[in-house]
Amino acid sequence: MRIHRVLALFAACALAGCATKPAAIQHVVLISLQDPSDREALLQDCNRLLPHIPTVKSWWCGVPGDFGRSSVDDDYDVALCAGFADGPGYLAYLVDPAHVELVQTWKPKFNWIRIHDVVDPPDTPSNYNGGS
Repeated sequence: MRIHRVLALFAACALAGCATKPAAIQHVVLISLQDPSDREALLQDCNRLLPHIPTVKSWWCGVPGDFGRSSVDDDYDVALCAGFADGPGYLAYLVDPAHVELVQTWKPKFNWIRIHDVVDPPDTPSNYNGGS
């Protein structure tokens, strides 16, 4: 009888769209462009290149959202996030030709870039054979 309750709970979550955890490593990048009118072209390149990198398990890119909150930092033009299962996957991404193309094409057009690598606590950075 208990197994039926567990299965019912899983089915309810599936139907209700329960949130799932993202990949263990999230590579979050905020970019300020020299010319904000380049925003759409950068978004198109991110959407064209990121999904084809084999070690990228999840990804998104977007622009600041305005929800009327003065405490939210929106001084960037484009944000992107790529998720990885593990450190070796992240390190492979850094040298993947699609990532290299994206960086080489767009870096000269940045005012600045902020990169934040966020690791799920059980998967501490010491488990990832580091890189900087």
